[in-house]
Amino acid sequence: MSDKTAGKRTKYLSRSERRIGGRLFLRFSGFNGLGISFLGDATVTLLAIYFGAGNMELGLISAMLHISGIALLIVPRIFKGRNVVTVGFWAWMIRGLVCLPYSLLLFMQGKAAVALIMTLYALFCLSRTAGVAMVTTIQKRLMVSRTQSDLIFRTATSYQGNQILSRFISYIILSLKQITELTGLIILPVIGVIFNTAAALTLKRIPNRTKVDYKPGENLLIILHQFLRAPQSRRILFLRWISLAQLIMFGMAVPFLKRSVGIDTARIFLFTIAISLGAFLSSLSLRPIAARAGSRPLLFFTAIPGTLFFLFWTFIPNHYHLAVYAIVGFTTMYFLNASNLAVNRLLVSITPDDGAVGFNSMETFVTSILAIILGFSAGYLADISHILSSILPINDFGLVFLPAAIGSFLQVLLTFKIKEPGSMGLAESARIITNIENLRTWQTVANLETTANPVKRKTLIQSMGHSRAPVASSEIGKILAEPLSHEKGELIEALFHTRRPELADFLYGEAADPASFHRNKAIFALGAYPGKETERILESLLSNDDPAVRAAASKSLGRIGSRGHLKNIRNMWLQSKNLHERLDYMIAMSHMDPERLYLDDVFSPGIVASGEKSERTLFTLISRQFGMSPPLGVIYREEATRYGRGLELLLEESRDTSFLLEQSHTLEDLWEQTVYERIWELCHSALTDADPPGELVSITRALLQFPEEAADSANALAALYFTYQILTAEGES
Repeated sequence: MSDKTAGKRTKYLSRSERRIGGRLFLRFSGFNGLGISFLGDATVTLLAIYFGAGNMELGLISAMLHISGIALLIVPRIFKGRNVVTVGFWAWMIRGLVCLPYSLLLFMQGKAAVALIMTLYALFCLSRTAGVAMVTTIQKRLMVSRTQSDLIFRTATSYQGNQILSRFISYIILSLKQITELTGLIILPVIGVIFNTAAALTLKRIPNRTKVDYKPGENLLIILHQFLRAPQSRRILFLRWISLAQLIMFGMAVPFLKRSVGIDTARIFLFTIAISLGAFLSSLSLRPIAARAGSRPLLFFTAIPGTLFFLFWTFIPNHYHLAVYAIVGFTTMYFLNASNLAVNRLLVSITPDDGAVGFNSMETFVTSILAIILGFSAGYLADISHILSSILPINDFGLVFLPAAIGSFLQVLLTFKIKEPGSMGLAESARIITNIENLRTWQTVANLETTANPVKRKTLIQSMGHSRAPVASSEIGKILAEPLSHEKGELIEALFHTRRPELADFLYGEAADPASFHRNKAIFALGAYPGKETERILESLLSNDDPAVRAAASKSLGRIGSRGHLKNIRNMWLQSKNLHERLDYMIAMSHMDPERLYLDDVFSPGIVASGEKSERTLFTLISRQFGMSPPLGVIYREEATRYGRGLELLLEESRDTSFLLEQSHTLEDLWEQTVYERIWELCHSALTDADPPGELVSITRALLQFPEEAADSANALAALYFTYQILTAEGES
């Protein structure tokens, strides 16, 4: 009797749903990045400054996005049982609609206008906050641990990349002389509403079966108490709140540039483009590091420079060019965003599957309480800084940025206490992250994981296979552990050209295993790993039933310097009928036999009887082993393009040898008439009294012993070629 509920879907999404949802979520993030730039704190801050808002109001605006989290105290109760996508959709729609009344500012002035701005922005933030708790839950359902880093960083990249575009558009609009500053600042929210609506409609299409849950008697304070009792969760929550506090404080950079430095409204958006670019590049470039080193090392090594840059903001004078502030802002946001993303990854790790909405609501609610304090503090510290800047070496907003620097330092200290399974140690990470080749290798692996194009994958594999970066071996080892990876064979071959002794055990196991798919390639790679274990395994394979295995083992034995099996290998070479195996044996013997006595048999009937194609390959290998010039392969290639062309090239190259120069016309006629036996006779005559150097004695004997009745175009051309090489070497010696 079958269980009718066995195939029923759970709240967790299927692979296809995660794939579709992931694409939609990235599109949602893109539209959201466009919308939030037009509707967010930069636009609102500039509007408030236009109507004369004070530092206290500006501090609250900077913190308002997080203050609104107080609404999450009741969100789980109100929307209990509702689909989180539906709640998120309406929250996003409402946050766009509440921005339309900004148009009323055209008819208002002074404190009334500031009050309207703060009210509308508060409503915007309240609806956004309710939606963010849902969106965070939606995002968690779209991830498994394997894809967590990829989705978080790709989402951030999409969001921030579109922010750059929207802020550039804002700069253009505010730079138009036909539009007044106020009109331009009001046009921006209207454009933002359009993109915000597109984001909401995209969000609505994301697959989801999770509903808002609320357990009676379990309010946010109970959830908070529960997570603060666990040391790991407590530290991660503290890191999260510090990170958001830094974002609030850094948001005061816009008032600093507008009021203290005196930069006009349009050019302020050039600064916001710079910081958005910093966040974008941070998300784009650090994704491979987070995925492989872990969040803990990433947070540690970005919080340290974050401390220094916030200190720089504390003391930077207010008379520099905008470019200076843009560069410092770009770099600050690069590290600030990196630490924020690292903390987000840690936060996801402690977010429960059951009660995700309640947990996210609790975390955001506590953030809102802190944001109220930070918002008032930012405004108060700005006022104090203005007073103290005349007697202390700080700027008018210096004390606003100082707590952010302290926060980065606290993050560094807390990182020592965080435990993250699978992440690298800080010392190990320092050695790896400070090596540019490691970072390139990680980027290569990240590209490989997201690229389906076979040509690009092959290029990436070649790059990684020959990389000298310290992390390359561990990344290659992971791919080699896959039973049927498409790239496994190429990486095994790369282990021959780029030796990695730390992976030798893998090659031993692969070569010794009869069931290994890439056994022959592993045997080939062992030729670069001399040692007793390598020799023992290869010697055992010389008696293998598979002739291809015997040939491959012979070649690698020769390469590692073993000479004890030359006679056996020479016999197997003569008995072999397979071209690939013959080549392997010849390479083996070239290493084992310094006098090259095996070449006595290279023109024997058994070898040349295999056909012209096989002959060309074998003779070309011999010419390469001797390093002869011109390459015999080039002569054969030219002969293949046109009959007689290879002979012409050889005769042209060999005019310094009297035999070929004097016989050139005769040879051309014989070749035209295909009388190859006569060509062999001429070669024999030229070599009869030759006195070649020692290394060419064997091939000279082989040529003289060749039975002329077995002549064909392939061996006749080879006979002329080697005769020329022998006579030339004799003359030079």
